[in-house]
Amino acid sequence: MQQKPDEEPLLRSVALQNADSILAARLRAEQELIEAKESLRQSEERLRAVFNQAAIGFAVAGLDGRFEQVNRRFLEIVGYSFAELQHLTFLDVTHPDDRQRARDQSQQLVAGEITEFAYEKRFVRKDGSSVWSFATVTLLKDAAGQPTQFIGVIEDITERKRAAEALQVRERELSLIYGNVSDVIFYLGAEPGGRFRFLSVNPAFLAVTGLTAEQVVGKVVQEIIPEPSCSMVLDNYATAIREKRTVRWEETSEYPSGRKVGLVSVTPIFDSDGTCINLIGTVHDITERKREEELRARLAAVVESSDDAVISKTLEGIIITWNKGAQRMFGYAAEEVAGKSITILMPPDRVNEEAVILQRLKSGERVQHYETIRVRKDGTPLDISLSISPIKDAAGNLVGASKIARDITTQKRTEEALRDETRVLELLNKTGASIASQLDLQSLVQSVTDAATQLSGARFGAFFYNVVNQQGESFVLFTLSGAPRDAFEKFGLPRNTPVFNPTFRGEGVVRSADITQDPRYGTMTPHRGMPRGHLPVRSYLAVPVISRSGEVIGGLFFGHPEVGVFTERTERVMRGVAAQAAVAIDNARLYEDVKRAAQEREHLLAAERTARTEAERVSLMKDEFLATLSHELRTPLNAILGWSQILRTRDHRDEELTEGLEVIERNTRVQTQLIEDLLDMSRIISGKIRLDVQRVDLQEVVKAAVASVRLSADAKQIRLQVVLDPLAGPVRGDPNRLQQCFWNLLSNAIKFTPKGGTVQVSLERVNSHLEVCVIDNGQGIKPEFLPHLFERFRQADASTTRRHGGLGLGLSIVKHLIELHGGKVRAKSPGEKQGSTFCIELPMMVVNASEAEHRREHPRSFMLTAPTIDNPSLKGITVLAVDDEPDARNLLKRVLEDCGAKVILAASAREALDLVLKERPDMIVSDIGMPDEDGYEFIRKVRALGAEDGGKTPAAALTAFARAEDRTRALRAGYQTHVAKPVEPTELTAVVASLAIRR
Repeated sequence: MQQKPDEEPLLRSVALQNADSILAARLRAEQELIEAKESLRQSEERLRAVFNQAAIGFAVAGLDGRFEQVNRRFLEIVGYSFAELQHLTFLDVTHPDDRQRARDQSQQLVAGEITEFAYEKRFVRKDGSSVWSFATVTLLKDAAGQPTQFIGVIEDITERKRAAEALQVRERELSLIYGNVSDVIFYLGAEPGGRFRFLSVNPAFLAVTGLTAEQVVGKVVQEIIPEPSCSMVLDNYATAIREKRTVRWEETSEYPSGRKVGLVSVTPIFDSDGTCINLIGTVHDITERKREEELRARLAAVVESSDDAVISKTLEGIIITWNKGAQRMFGYAAEEVAGKSITILMPPDRVNEEAVILQRLKSGERVQHYETIRVRKDGTPLDISLSISPIKDAAGNLVGASKIARDITTQKRTEEALRDETRVLELLNKTGASIASQLDLQSLVQSVTDAATQLSGARFGAFFYNVVNQQGESFVLFTLSGAPRDAFEKFGLPRNTPVFNPTFRGEGVVRSADITQDPRYGTMTPHRGMPRGHLPVRSYLAVPVISRSGEVIGGLFFGHPEVGVFTERTERVMRGVAAQAAVAIDNARLYEDVKRAAQEREHLLAAERTARTEAERVSLMKDEFLATLSHELRTPLNAILGWSQILRTRDHRDEELTEGLEVIERNTRVQTQLIEDLLDMSRIISGKIRLDVQRVDLQEVVKAAVASVRLSADAKQIRLQVVLDPLAGPVRGDPNRLQQCFWNLLSNAIKFTPKGGTVQVSLERVNSHLEVCVIDNGQGIKPEFLPHLFERFRQADASTTRRHGGLGLGLSIVKHLIELHGGKVRAKSPGEKQGSTFCIELPMMVVNASEAEHRREHPRSFMLTAPTIDNPSLKGITVLAVDDEPDARNLLKRVLEDCGAKVILAASAREALDLVLKERPDMIVSDIGMPDEDGYEFIRKVRALGAEDGGKTPAAALTAFARAEDRTRALRAGYQTHVAKPVEPTELTAVVASLAIRR
């Protein structure tokens, strides 16, 4: 519709007016917005100022717990900067013991189960310390009502907690004091009319009175305290209230625990009006103090009557008290020494001891058993032992000293005699050690004579002794000490006179204070005493020297020109010297015999070393022969077993061919087992057998052994019966070696049981061991052969016409392996054609191992039948096969290529090394025994190459050298694994796949 021309200005005017109105409204709105923003800014600044300056902590955190905004007080509480807190969550600064609660309540808050939560919690400060706080946490939500942030208000209550804890500790302390103090404490209520009622008492009150709390609390004093004590007690209570002070008195009472003396103290408690409302009282037991006072009186009487001198003195050394013992010891009466210095008892050269003793006392040290010398009134010196203690006043100040002196003069003399005796004994021991260390007879007897002369105090001594030469002739020699030899040589040897004869006959010691007055002296011609010119002898001592066998070796003779020199003690010492001399001379005689025996022993040792060397050489040759035999037998068996298994996997219609391959494989495995038996026996004899000991479930091992002979039993239509005790516990052992033992017994039972027979296997617990028995109704065992059943290479029928083959090693191996497990094996049989029973006993585990313990497989598991395992795929893997035997190389090629591998063949180590550099295979399978250069040297050269030239190529040693030391040597040379021939194709392919993929 078109507008009229006259309406247009009107419309334009209205539009302009509307535009002005809109513009004005817009301007007003913008102004209001600016004012609102300014107001909001000011409000935010005020809020921020309040937030930052608040005395309590504020914290804002996201729902993930990370801090977004905190105030200054919160930073002071936790000790972190805001920059540091931005990398932490509220749980990071929460004490570990409070985290779970904080986490749980935060989750409830977010889930809407609660609107807020407040609790006491601990924060962990940056320095590791803890701070207690009271935290209140709420949620901030957006316009849609969804939670966006946590807001926390945190108040530091550490000081409050500490004050509360301190108050609790104080209350506990007061409670402990009230409950455990030894003094009696009671609390009384004051009632009108002078009545006092027990409000509470402590355990000490009950212990002393023998009453219970129910019998005391609530009762008035008159009901508890009997007369006449009750009247005195009430009077003292009245005095305390009237005079408004604490009243104390001593009170003696009879209690169930005995008569007690107590120091009673009662204090009144008044209210604001000055009225006494309570009394609190204590009773301190002073019974012991009273007893101590009585004891001190008794001790004073003891001191007075003591034999020891008991003296007290001042710090200046002035004597205060002096008991009867001191008067008897030193000769002074008490009145003579009172007020005088203690130095009157000291020799002039020991006066300085007093200052030293006082200084030690002042430093708090006690003087115990101080030995010194003092002087009696008459000047006689005394050896005494002093014990000095400090005397202190009531304030603990040192005011004097108490001294106890004991006369040890007699003791000192005894000790001196003992020391002298000890010196002699030490010299005697030294002399004995000296002469015992000598083996030359002439030097020995001279040392004996010199030492004995010195010990006895003789002026001169002589030793006359018998010797027997190699011709059996006996003659007398002598040595001298303290005199020249020519002093005796002109007189000849002593004769069997009454003086000398007892010594040479070994009848005992002859000691004379003056030999010239002895009735035996001077009775023999021609001298009638000492010859003219003889050394002067008055004191005489002669001691026979007798060997352990009773032979009189000779005699020690001592002389001195003075009378009475030799005493009983000298005689005793010389007996000891003579005994030592006899032993030493016996040893010297034996020495010559020992030297001759040593020469003979050297000849014998040389012969023994030669024999041992030869035995070791023979043993080494035997081990090398067995290793070579194993290698030479295993190498062809490897090709036979490998090809028979390959051919058996083909589909053959010819039954004879199939049967023939089964026979070949079965006999190859038998041949392999014979070789294993030989090697096992060699390991057992040399002590090199290895067991992989672990927790073993015998039920599983027995089942595995039964499964391995099941086909042989079925072929002979033999019925296998298995009875297993489900309660049989585990044992510790090698599962593969145990299976080998059970397989041996089962194989023998099937071998010697006729067609259609029965073989029974049982496992049961017998006392503390498990017993596995194999019972058959077969050929049986002759009674005379039973003792030899487990001997090596022993067979009941060893003739050329025997029905059953074997080496006679199986049962011997079983016996040794079971004994290594700590068990026993036994066999019994009623006789020929009456069957036999073989039983193996194994000890049960003392403690069952955890069920989580996994079964470990031995590196060479004992298996007699090939496992039905699919061969792995070897596609894309290049294998270098090294063997000097063409058949072995071709077998390796066929087995590995059937699994998709590319196989490169090498007939020697040199050719193989060239192929490693040229072809860079993924895997090496090498024989060990090769001409010119063996597999050990080959792998060393490979490992010497750089990684880019094939030096890291995985390698397996496939060898007929199957001993443990061969495996160790292969691994040390550089192979990753060692596989013994003959090898199962599945095992070979598994090894190649494992090592090639591992690369």
